[in-house]
Order: sequence, then structure tokens, then C-alpha cells
Amino acid sequence: MEAMLATKMEATRIAESDKPKIGFVKYAPMKTRYSLGDTTNEADANMDYHIQMITKEDIPRVLKFLRRFFFRDEPLNHSIQLIPEGEDSTCVELEEYCMISVEDNLSYMAVTTNGSIIGVQLNGKMEPLKDDEPEYISSCKNSKFKKILRLLRYIDLNVNRAGRFSGQNVIEIRILSVDSTWRGRGVAKALMEKTIEIAKERNFQILRCDCTSFFSGKLCEKFGFEICYEVKYADYVDENGTPIFHPSPPHTAAVTYITKL
Repeated sequence: MEAMLATKMEATRIAESDKPKIGFVKYAPMKTRYSLGDTTNEADANMDYHIQMITKEDIPRVLKFLRRFFFRDEPLNHSIQLIPEGEDSTCVELEEYCMISVEDNLSYMAVTTNGSIIGVQLNGKMEPLKDDEPEYISSCKNSKFKKILRLLRYIDLNVNRAGRFSGQNVIEIRILSVDSTWRGRGVAKALMEKTIEIAKERNFQILRCDCTSFFSGKLCEKFGFEICYEVKYADYVDENGTPIFHPSPPHTAAVTYITKL
């Protein structure tokens, strides 16, 4: 997606009974009070914000934010109309898949002084690829979301061809989204800088971002990322030779960017 998701879906579900506990880390202060709002208003736009780690307790609020500012308009999701019409509609499989990243304690959000989330960046550690198609893909009951999962695996196979990153510690940027009223004010930049800072502290060697959006690719370029792999949507076809995704311009390709840390 604007930044891609994890490859360890099989044993993880959002249900409380199935999720392992997520610990806090010393550089991620926990807020003691939140407002109920998940969006900002005109007054909020004048407030300061800070960056903090996303924890298990934040998941409902983060999902609410992503439903409003990311899921429906992400180029691949929009292309295949993954999210049904309706104010409260969503894709459960997509939400479960996204929240896997929180377990790695590498994801961050920008929060105003009154507790409103204005930006989210989901990050996770890249896992070794399996030879066969993972069970979480083959068993996915949502046919539309399965198309996206298979594209992500296709990208993974090409990015890691010939064991390119074998033995290296790679962190992935999987989703980056900012409240529309805060865009152009450096929130995405602040989230990216925090990710780079923590990645270096934890001895990651490579930072990777699979961009399905033209605009997220431009952000990576501003940070000096290099193109590692690219597949044009017109070239990613089904068994009949028909393109599977038709995002509107300028979203013409899925591009993997990397940078050494």
C-alpha cells in the first residue's frame, strides 16, 4: 500500500484473545488521556504535536484514522473498490493485516496536544520469504484483498530475488498517512525522521518502502531513497493478459525504494 504490510499473517488476528502482549519501550512515552476525536478541527490546526509509538491500546483509534484518511483512497484499494460504499464500511481482512505491524513496536503516530491523531506510520521488520504461497494468502476469503496480497508477494519475490537481502536486518515502511487538514506541514517528514532514528538505534541496516502511490514515492526520493524494483500496473496482468489494477494517474506503478542506514 502507500507503504507495504507484513508477511506473517498466519497466526495473528485482531481478536484480543489471540494477540500477544505488546510492551512499551523507553523512548515511547505513553499518554494518559485521549480525546474521543480521530480528526482535527480548525483549532487543532494551530496546536503543536509530538510523535509517539503506536501500542496495542491505540489500535482502535489508529484504525478509525486509517478508515478516514487512507483505506478508501489508497490507489490499489480504490482501483478495485476494496472498501464498499457506506460511511462505516471497511475491509476486515485489510485491517487485521495492517495491525500486525504494531507487534514489532516500530510504528508511530503524530498526536496533537489534545490527543487527536494527525498522522500514522506503520513499520515492521521484513521477514524471510517462504518458497510456497503463504497460507494467509491462499485462505483469504476476500477475493479483492487476495489480489492485493498476491501483488505484494510478487513484489517481495522480485525485490528479494537471488537472496538480495538475505542475512540483513531490514525495516519496512508499510503505511504512511496524514490527516488531510495537516498535509504539507511536515507531519510525514517528522514520522519518517522518527522511523530512521529508531531504525538506526535498533541496528537495522536497510530501510525499505514499497510505494503503490506516486506521492509516497516522491517523499522517499526527498529522503534520498533509491529505486530497487518497479512494476508498472499495466504489466501486472491476469491469466488472460488483462491488467489487474487500474489506478488513476499519476499512480502508474508500484515502486520499491530502499536506503542504507
